[in-house]
Amino acid sequence: MPTILRPTRGGEASFPNQDRAIAIAKERDADLLFLYVADVHFLDRLASPVLVDVETELEELGEFLLAMAQERAEKAGVRADTVVRRGEFRQALEQVIREHDISTLVLGTAVGETGVTPPGYLENLVQWILQEVGIEVIVLKEGEIKEHHTP
Repeated sequence: MPTILRPTRGGEASFPNQDRAIAIAKERDADLLFLYVADVHFLDRLASPVLVDVETELEELGEFLLAMAQERAEKAGVRADTVVRRGEFRQALEQVIREHDISTLVLGTAVGETGVTPPGYLENLVQWILQEVGIEVIVLKEGEIKEHHTP
């Protein structure tokens, strides 16, 4: 059975894109894997005990947010699992894609004022996934398909 990966930050702003990923999984009779990455590299100048505490708190938050997404997927009739990782997003993403034999990656664009993705980052990420990992990539914006790429 194919598996679709949906990285997410969770929370209400993520619901439209999560719901569309759920719908895509249902249409394709695929499993869905939600990913949350606790990346605290922006805190590199702080003392390491503080970093460990922040990373642990972010992991716990991620687990909670993913549990909510998993519950919504299962209510829609889609089998969904979750995974929380620490570290740099791109590295964690590649590891999860390879470990779970992902067939499709569903990314979402930042929404409103909650978005913190630098300009050009998503485009670079998509090109990197296509070249280095070679899987289908769907980019969503507010629940609508913005881009669809095949390797």
